[in-house]
Amino acid sequence: MATVGERLLTPEVGWRRYEQDDSALSYSGTWVIQTSNTMSAGSAIYAERTGENKVRFDFYGTRLRILGMANSGYHPDLKVVINGVPESYSAAIGSQNQGSILQYEKLGLELKRHSVEISSTVEGYWWYIDAIDIDSNGRLFHPDEVAKVNDLKVGKRIRFHYSATSGTVGKFLDVGMETSNFIPVASSSSPNGDGYFIMVDTDHQGRKVLLADRNIQNNISWDVLNTAGVASGSGLPLEVLEDLVPTMTGQTTEGVTVTASAYFDNDMPWKAFDNNVIGQERSIWYVNGTEAPVEGHWLKVDFGSQKKINYLSLIGMKISTGYLNNSIKDWQLFGSDDDSTYELLTVGTVPNIEDAKFVYEFINNKSYRYYRINVLTSYNNYATTQIAIVEAELAERKHDSAFTFRLPTGGVNATDKDNEWDRYMIDDRVWNNLNHGSWTSTTDQSNSKARVIRGYNGLTNWTSGSTDLTAPGRGFRPVMLIESINNRFLILDGTDVKTYTSSGWETVGPAPPTDDMFLNKGMLDLTACTLHLNDLINKPSIKILVSKPNREPAVAHLTGVPAPRVVKMKNDISFLDVAKINSLTLSGTEKGVLRVAISTDSGTTWEAKQKDGPWITVDVNNSIDFKQKAMTVGDFNSISEWDEKLGQARNLRCAFYFEQSSTTDETSLDSLTMDVDLLDSWDMAMPGVDYKYGYNRNTNLRVLLLSSGDYKINVGSGSGSGSTLTEVDGGTF
Repeated sequence: MATVGERLLTPEVGWRRYEQDDSALSYSGTWVIQTSNTMSAGSAIYAERTGENKVRFDFYGTRLRILGMANSGYHPDLKVVINGVPESYSAAIGSQNQGSILQYEKLGLELKRHSVEISSTVEGYWWYIDAIDIDSNGRLFHPDEVAKVNDLKVGKRIRFHYSATSGTVGKFLDVGMETSNFIPVASSSSPNGDGYFIMVDTDHQGRKVLLADRNIQNNISWDVLNTAGVASGSGLPLEVLEDLVPTMTGQTTEGVTVTASAYFDNDMPWKAFDNNVIGQERSIWYVNGTEAPVEGHWLKVDFGSQKKINYLSLIGMKISTGYLNNSIKDWQLFGSDDDSTYELLTVGTVPNIEDAKFVYEFINNKSYRYYRINVLTSYNNYATTQIAIVEAELAERKHDSAFTFRLPTGGVNATDKDNEWDRYMIDDRVWNNLNHGSWTSTTDQSNSKARVIRGYNGLTNWTSGSTDLTAPGRGFRPVMLIESINNRFLILDGTDVKTYTSSGWETVGPAPPTDDMFLNKGMLDLTACTLHLNDLINKPSIKILVSKPNREPAVAHLTGVPAPRVVKMKNDISFLDVAKINSLTLSGTEKGVLRVAISTDSGTTWEAKQKDGPWITVDVNNSIDFKQKAMTVGDFNSISEWDEKLGQARNLRCAFYFEQSSTTDETSLDSLTMDVDLLDSWDMAMPGVDYKYGYNRNTNLRVLLLSSGDYKINVGSGSGSGSTLTEVDGGTF
């Protein structure tokens, strides 16, 4: 076993390593990253010689090692505080100018979560953090990190895993768990890693508002996010996955038993479900040199009771130097009720990428007691006799929590500070800003086709971009909304309380509903029953009943496509004071169907003119006729002969037809802009009020204008032979 002062390039058996740039480490003060091949993973971070420099973290385990760089001139008396108890160590001992030096060790701690703070006691010395080693089955936590949603408060954070293929919105899972290494703060177009959601607020509905601490994906356009529903104001409901296999500590844990066709040495089947996935001391299920059964080597889970699985995740590994990367390639998943007859649920191929987690979703409407993963081949040299799985998960969609994610708001222009970005995004170090922009849901006020991007070339900077823009320096940083108290729903159909099951509508009992009805028969969401509401007897008067313990009254939202709607102006627009109409321009959003008809006789007759065609009569009370014959916004805006069309009455009113074909359509009318020349009009000026006049001699008329505006002066010459009017400046009245 290594002792203080020795160099540890890799963690010893029974230990796992976290590098200095792990996001669970919280640095304050002035720190500088230095790269060198003498350091663990090629880099370390050092504290400047002035100021108060600290690093804080928590860990779950029983032992701790701190590794740094040694030099006789480095800090001789660093302070380390564990659970409030101070100790000290020196950065001067060990091989000079070498990294990965074991500088502090603490053993024999109680197996629990511990808090750690490392700081300098005096100024004038450099000191390094190269890596942190803890128990191989332990875990590092950020000091503000919680593992359960219910423990979240403003300022706290929770870990999550996100994986996606390039150009598509991916999947979230394992909220509160350490699943893999963190997504790089520079992000990735095809991420497969962890991140943090940090709680920043509680909204008006009582939901917890969290922001991702980094761009979790780059090279993705706003259009792609919008198509997925992420860019909408309401956001995209998120199905958080729940792993139904407990963290295994032996062959049987909490009534769940894991077995396999074979295993090698101490790499037993249950170790594929022990959540030990990071570092050299991770545990695995491993088969070496054993001939596979006809159906391939298999890994089986007996839940002891029926469970419905919709997701399988797999992490493969590299066996050793000289082999191709992944020890699992082609696989099948089966389900069974009796461990004899198995039904094939899905098949797949794990990409040849080492240590990456891949999540596979499949349709399964049936519950099984037994699930079996059959591994057919791997990528290594012994493709059927040498198999390894670092970690597997059998998960279901978790519907009993309301999770939604969307984009943050960003301000309609650079001076608009009433938005989420300016409200919460303050500290570069907290939000891992690398001058990379993040999409927001906000439209650029000066360009309706652009969306606001924040953080590009500075955390508080404001810019915008076209919605189809993809770039490494632009990314997706989501907001997560969490409603932590479960809802259960029933439907009141007349006097009967009903629920919807796979067999159809079921009457639970008479109204009013009881707590037992909600508990035993309540639906966790309304998705399954929405399409079948028309099957109920009292369709016009059905009610959605919500059980929401310990919460304010709830609101149920039903999303659907509304029927087409006709909107008619009640009054005319009069153009009697207009000499000439240059143009009339409508502006709006036509993501759906928007049609226009006009009336010049106060709504008695309605007409339309499509492109270069003639004016035709439109029946605005017949939606089919209105949609077919009326004008588009473009048709309306192209009309130039308005003066001729309005005639002497000079009146105009409009009717509009709105239609949506999907819930994502946005059909709206924003404004009518009129470019006109007004008629000239002159009023008689009042002497003494608007002007004064007088004669200083027979040939001079002097006028003093008392109010602003344009004036005409009419001068008569009497009965004489006429005179000439000449303007003369100056003089007093």
